[in-house]
Amino acid sequence: MQDTHEAPKNGQYQLLPIGDVTLRVYRAGLDCTGVPLVICNGLGQSVEILYPLMHEFPGRPIIAYDAAGVGESTVPDDVTTIPQHAVMLRRLLDKLDVAEFDILGISWGGAVAQQISHDLPDRVRKLVLAITSAGGLGSWWGSPIALSEIMFPMRYLNKAYGNVVGPFMYGGEAIMHPKLFREYSKHAIRPTYQGYSAQVQAMCSWTSIPWLGSLTTPTQIIGGALDTLIPIANQMLLATLLPRADFKVYNAGHLLMYSRRAQVGGMITEFLDG
Repeated sequence: MQDTHEAPKNGQYQLLPIGDVTLRVYRAGLDCTGVPLVICNGLGQSVEILYPLMHEFPGRPIIAYDAAGVGESTVPDDVTTIPQHAVMLRRLLDKLDVAEFDILGISWGGAVAQQISHDLPDRVRKLVLAITSAGGLGSWWGSPIALSEIMFPMRYLNKAYGNVVGPFMYGGEAIMHPKLFREYSKHAIRPTYQGYSAQVQAMCSWTSIPWLGSLTTPTQIIGGALDTLIPIANQMLLATLLPRADFKVYNAGHLLMYSRRAQVGGMITEFLDG
């Protein structure tokens, strides 16, 4: 049986120039047919973090990528906003000849997923928002530890420090079982400071609240009741504002897309195929 921390079989990496950046893209399930699932990852996180989750979608084509300045993608020349990240993703999908797609936005990636669903309503078939928020002052941010640590990539620069502070940022099972957090994060690629800071700035200057009510894409919202980084109130707000949303809560923290990946993967599959 294949190690779930390894890349899924029948996948490949590509480096694609998109404007002034080169994005590293991973495509899994190249022999699968159907609507591809595009995954937008969390703050500072490279594709490798997603390998265990990808294994929960064995019959589905998947597209994941390192955001600009993260993993092995290059750093943009100018300050990037969430709408600009969405444009980069659109241009990436255009290069891959992907017309219609489903999209999963995890944590920071949920902002990009919301934005591209707003920008391309005719191309996004279904939307999944996991442990994420609507951004802006209307959202409730995490614990003081989470807020102080999220502003700087120290946990990526020093792995030992990250293994100590990370569980307190994520909450829930990460605190009770710190080994689980170490397993989750051991393959992460350190982001550049410039790229990470640009991601933080992009999220802090963005909100979807003014237009969420007009987003008619069928949406599945996933939240962790014990999440101390992006608390459950954020997903409750999304569920209130989105007109076609279902809401599923797990008894987990911000690690739930790893710790509960079998349950989450099954639920997402049922939603996308339903």
